[in-house]
Amino acid sequence: MIRSLRLLAFSLLFVVGACARAQVAGTFDRTLNVGEPLELDVQTGSGSVEIRAGAAGKVEVHGEIRVGGWKVSGADEIVDKIKASPPIELDGKRLQIGRLDEAFWRNNVSISYTIVAPAATQVRSRTGSGTQTASGLAGPVVLESGSGSVTLTDIGGAAEVRTGSGSINAHGIGGAFTGSAGSGHIEVVQTGHGDVAASTGSGSVELKGVDGGARVRTGSGSVTADGKPTGPWELDTGSGSVHVRVAADAAFTIDAKAGSGGVRTSQAVTVVGDLERGQLQGQVRGGGPTVRIRTGSGGINID
Repeated sequence: MIRSLRLLAFSLLFVVGACARAQVAGTFDRTLNVGEPLELDVQTGSGSVEIRAGAAGKVEVHGEIRVGGWKVSGADEIVDKIKASPPIELDGKRLQIGRLDEAFWRNNVSISYTIVAPAATQVRSRTGSGTQTASGLAGPVVLESGSGSVTLTDIGGAAEVRTGSGSINAHGIGGAFTGSAGSGHIEVVQTGHGDVAASTGSGSVELKGVDGGARVRTGSGSVTADGKPTGPWELDTGSGSVHVRVAADAAFTIDAKAGSGGVRTSQAVTVVGDLERGQLQGQVRGGGPTVRIRTGSGGINID
């Protein structure tokens, strides 16, 4: 009998807990006529953000609202209020999406956005927690996430990405790129001229098609860099291998050191100074911008 009462009490607690944590959801859709070039500013405390290119002179916004957590009172009212008056403000050619009073965030409000904007749009977007994607925009584009992966595709100009935890994938970047992650893999494919900077506390970094300077830092992880060093390259990893591939006609200066592991190259190098184990200094095709490579543990390959 006592055991049955205990099981019943546990079951009731489970049901009450599940109800307390139940989510209330809703959606909204808005279409706005806008001028160009457009400045788009997006923010959400929790939720994903997707921004992609669409027709000129028009922005389409789809929002997905969720209110949940422990002991949320008036959740339906909160959702209905946001649906009736979404956080969208248009002032000339500046469009702000997602700015809510602090009281909403205290009630565990999460809004995810899907935004279709003209290609001629400059973007700044921030989320406390959630993934972000942007594609087909002229740029510049700045995306920030406290926690979540970030993906960029076919950005015509400069791009900047920051995430506390999560991978960064940036393909088809037509200008300079800066990316940092507290933890996560970073991959950048550049299609235009501009410097590239990428740093992660833990994770590999891969750069392709670089046409400019490059700066890479990773506490632990491999580094791969491919392109033409028309500016200085600095590639550093605390632990991991480094592989560099340069354009066939590139002239540059090598300064490579491996704490544990050898340095190998298929390039014809005019050596400067004495040859020492685990390091190489010299010039390729008469020298040029310095390609500086450091690894605490791992081999270095230069092709």
